[in-house]
Amino acid sequence: MNNSIFRICYLKIVLIGFFATLTVQTEAFEYSTLSGVISHIRDGDTIEVGDIPVRIAALDCPEIDTEEGKVASMFAAQFKNSKVICDLTGAMSYKRLVGYCRIKEIDFATTMTENTKCKFWPKYDVWHRYTD
Repeated sequence: MNNSIFRICYLKIVLIGFFATLTVQTEAFEYSTLSGVISHIRDGDTIEVGDIPVRIAALDCPEIDTEEGKVASMFAAQFKNSKVICDLTGAMSYKRLVGYCRIKEIDFATTMTENTKCKFWPKYDVWHRYTD
């Protein structure tokens, strides 16, 4: 009798754990929107909205310690204090949220690729906005 009760309790715990895992995975695939003002430009592909760092999805800019990286960062700096809307993918990169961002309905990554040496990074274009 005690063995049967133990098995039933164990099975319940396993099932609860299984369904809890499914719930967490489902939430990871959902996304949310972050809107606010760009308070800081870290470099060409990372901004801060308030105190929240956001890695621009699918954008690869030269590192800030290179001349091209400095140019990209200076170009991005013109958007400081602009209102931005970011569609967050649910991913994190080095303690930064990852999102597709737009300023005045103009895609930030596209603006950066058209005006600097930044490029689209198809490997990280999780919503296939820039790749087929």
